[in-house]
Amino acid sequence: MLLQLSVMVSRKYFRLIGPQSSKKDFAAFSFLLVNTLCWYFITLNVLDNLLTNLGGSAYQTVVIKASYNLAIILSGFCGAFISTKIKRRDLLLIWIIFGIVASLLPFIIVANSMESVTLFSAWFGFSFGFGMPSCLSYFTDGTVFESRARSAGLIFFLASLFAAVFVLSDILSSGLLSISFYLAIWRSSSLCILVLPNLRKIEANRTERTSFRTILGNRPFLFYLIPWSMFALVDALEKAYLQSYIQIAFGESFFSSNQFVETVIGSLSALAGGFVADIVGRKRVVVYGFVSLGIAYAIVGLAPFAQLPWHFYSVVDGFAWGTFFVMFIFVIWGDLSPPKGTREKYFVLSSVPYFLAKVIGAIFLPLLRGFPKESTYATFSLAAFFLFLAVIPLMYAPETLPEKSIQDRELRQYVEKAKKTKDKYI
Repeated sequence: MLLQLSVMVSRKYFRLIGPQSSKKDFAAFSFLLVNTLCWYFITLNVLDNLLTNLGGSAYQTVVIKASYNLAIILSGFCGAFISTKIKRRDLLLIWIIFGIVASLLPFIIVANSMESVTLFSAWFGFSFGFGMPSCLSYFTDGTVFESRARSAGLIFFLASLFAAVFVLSDILSSGLLSISFYLAIWRSSSLCILVLPNLRKIEANRTERTSFRTILGNRPFLFYLIPWSMFALVDALEKAYLQSYIQIAFGESFFSSNQFVETVIGSLSALAGGFVADIVGRKRVVVYGFVSLGIAYAIVGLAPFAQLPWHFYSVVDGFAWGTFFVMFIFVIWGDLSPPKGTREKYFVLSSVPYFLAKVIGAIFLPLLRGFPKESTYATFSLAAFFLFLAVIPLMYAPETLPEKSIQDRELRQYVEKAKKTKDKYI
């Protein structure tokens, strides 16, 4: 009897696929998200290379980066609006075609001027943001609370792994036309999820129409949105400052190694953070991330001219970014959104602080680079203060993982402990 109970709880706890989806559905939206995130990471590298080759001024850099991120925000709202008018499968198909066309733009327009690079950045941004809310809603509908964070962590890890393969290979150094060709092939591969035989359509049972005003009046949503916005803004401003600071103080090689450490730690922490969030809850993982990152900024603020605090900061920042990306991009908004409502509006509203902070960071980058060296202590201490301040709304935020899931985990632990005790004495 005890063994049967243990097996029953274990099966329920480790269930990955939601009641509305099949194994093919789960594989489909997982591959679609991996494909999209990897495409997004690569396009960021392509835009950076275009900016470098253009050799533009600080003003031109701001315009190009602003056009990219603002296009993501605008297209996200467009996609959320259209998602209530057409089937999700059709919207995803249009979205993928947009990405293929964006990848092939260098075959049509020569990227040798400010206007052409701005057009590239705007179309890349629009092609990414248009269907992302529906894709994340697709993911939410196809997973269950008990394993949603774990699935998201695996998807982010795989996307980072594929992007690393692209970056470490010679593809990104083979010329813009070659990169565009490979990008188009990679984006086209996601079309296979729409033509698989017997692929079930996950369509939300949208009997409720949720408005943006209702969502913004939702206190749990705001209690998570406020700290997420504060983190995105602090991170964007601090990254704009510390990039030039580290390069000047410690050299380009030290900065590159720190970036590599952050990327690796971020990918691994996405896996670990997702697993832990499905066990102890989302809220606790997010609070730990804010507190640890605040401590890292405080330590760097105390000794900004030594290398050891920066190594510690790279590890903690990578952990925080990997965890926050999974929690605030994939999981929390899906947990808060009603199953019968329009989930897309939750995802598009939550994405605004992240991409808007990137625009603000690009605008303030020239000013922050001109800060005197003596202001370093105050800069990072102020960042630590705001990150600790961001924890306050989380104290009032509810746990989005259902209490029943946590109780199932505790029951499973109790059953396993009882079984070991029984085996010990029999």
